[in-house]
Amino acid sequence: MTANHIGKTIYMAAAVPATNDTTGFEALTWVKVNGVIALPQLGVTHSMIDVPDLQSGFTSAVKGAGQGVDTNATFRDVPADTGQANIKTAAESQAGTISFKIVDGSGTDNAPVTGDPVEYAQGIAHSHQPNQGDNSTYEGFSVGFRQNAATVTGTEPV
Repeated sequence: MTANHIGKTIYMAAAVPATNDTTGFEALTWVKVNGVIALPQLGVTHSMIDVPDLQSGFTSAVKGAGQGVDTNATFRDVPADTGQANIKTAAESQAGTISFKIVDGSGTDNAPVTGDPVEYAQGIAHSHQPNQGDNSTYEGFSVGFRQNAATVTGTEPV
């Protein structure tokens, strides 16, 4: 069965963990960012190193260094939302260092409950952009996010 992403929520911490594991992420202070429309696409991409072979006339590839994906998260405006203020501030700051927690919550209004699946990522927020205004758009914004370590999956702690 294929599942959809409806009901997932996103949280932000204005710091990165001491260790890139569930213990490190669970030690951070998380603030929910309301009004999420599109979650960031978490992951790592790798350089490809071409290895030519004159005799066969074929160039094969080997995997090179990895780097975090540079993605966007999109939100509709929610007035006076602390999470939105925090993500905008981080994206506009010089360092922009943050962590994200994406939760597939099973509680009331999709609140996280012990044992729910979570994904954690650390990196930098950048490039805050309000949505372009016209007769077919809503008020909102997007922020860029460049992941700086592998995604960590786990479950919502007690």
